[in-house]
Amino acid sequence: MTTAFWTNTIWYILLGILCIIQIIALLKKANNRKHVTALYLIIAGITFSFEATVYLFLKAYDYYPMIFPQSPLNDGLAGNLFSQFSVTASALLISVLNLKYYWFLIFSLIYGFIEELFLRLGIYSHNWYQTWMTILGLNLLFWVTKKMYSSKLMCTNFLRYILMFFGLYTLHMPTIVWPLILLKIFMPKKILPDAISSFALICLLNLFLMSTICMIIYFSKLRYSYKSILICALYGILYFAVKFNIIYVKSGWFLLFSTADVFGMLLGVFILDKLISFRLKLGS
Repeated sequence: MTTAFWTNTIWYILLGILCIIQIIALLKKANNRKHVTALYLIIAGITFSFEATVYLFLKAYDYYPMIFPQSPLNDGLAGNLFSQFSVTASALLISVLNLKYYWFLIFSLIYGFIEELFLRLGIYSHNWYQTWMTILGLNLLFWVTKKMYSSKLMCTNFLRYILMFFGLYTLHMPTIVWPLILLKIFMPKKILPDAISSFALICLLNLFLMSTICMIIYFSKLRYSYKSILICALYGILYFAVKFNIIYVKSGWFLLFSTADVFGMLLGVFILDKLISFRLKLGS
């Protein structure tokens, strides 16, 4: 194995193992595993959205897991996944176990220690960000997660849509969009002065467009002919995005990319619907 694995990657793998242990524990203790799984996807989507702002747009910090050493963007995204999935698991574990509020501080201090360790090891760096922001932010995340776990926040259709959007972020970005980027089938073009900000903006616009229209397709009472038109419209939008040089799709791969993007999102809506166990009514 390369030196980078033992100096960089191994620490992120250990963080991933910690995440898996927490997920196993919270699923074992949960009374309703579907509800917990849905909440995990939603909370992870919320943390990813925050990350997109401070990491991709505001350049707050950088990850160096050295999983994709030739691509700083993909390497940073890999580090982001380890980080966000782990803190989400901790937030839900606190909620499922109904731990007292002082545990918020204990867990956040542990993550503060991990962050400082990663800084000392040179596998993570701050630009303008500070560790105390992580500690403060995690206390807020733990409080919000506990409130969401114990309340009936999905009692209104509007809020359900919002929460489902965040869950779709978790289901769609790491499993559909990012693999297509790694395989060099799809790549956002540089439409802003900064390439990373362009990447984030185009991916978020794709997520918003796909999730909104796919939820309408899935939950509405529209005739199948109208739903088919909406699906075709999504293909058309992606086609024009290629033609207007907003996104790059490898030659001969447009049909595979667009089908994975559209029907991958529809599958995500279906999965979240079954996990949350609600039926939304849109239109007629």
